[in-house]
Amino acid sequence: MTTTRRSRNTRAPASTTAGSVVAPVSTVSYAPSTHPPKFITLVGVGFLILFVVALLTQIQTNEAFITNAGQVNVYKPNWAILWQPIALIMGDLSPQDAIATIFGWGIELIYLGFVVGYELMQHSVARSGLLMGRIFKTGSWIIVGFNMWTDYNYGTLSTAAWGHAAFAFITAFIVGFFGTIGLALIEHGWSRA
Repeated sequence: MTTTRRSRNTRAPASTTAGSVVAPVSTVSYAPSTHPPKFITLVGVGFLILFVVALLTQIQTNEAFITNAGQVNVYKPNWAILWQPIALIMGDLSPQDAIATIFGWGIELIYLGFVVGYELMQHSVARSGLLMGRIFKTGSWIIVGFNMWTDYNYGTLSTAAWGHAAFAFITAFIVGFFGTIGLALIEHGWSRA
């Protein structure tokens, strides 16, 4: 039987329906902040900017694997990557660039799906059947592991192995958390403005 937590503010019984997914509702109230709302919003924008840069870098490292481009220059993000899905839809990419775009963005979208809602992804695929759910679950974990592997091999903070490992970890950490944190800070700052 599916159960849900009741909000502290209401005492009505929680309702569920068989076979439905109950998403947790946040009833957390933030501690009062002494920082000005504009500062909170600005810090949130900073988190989002770094999230986008790390996202671009991860897509580049995945594409570098397909194109054999070598290590990615992490100090110079390629902002044209944001245009790649549109160029793909418009048919403006060469066959090699189209394959690299599908590969790089496909892997990154699986990783972002983990960040946004792993359980929701699993539930949506499981509708196609138990076998498809198992294939997706196994495949998606392999893809996320491969994403970190390409970060390790094609991006670096130094030539030593620790630099490759540090780059892979910090990039995965930034993409995994900074987008969510940035949006929450911006929302919180705007709500207080």
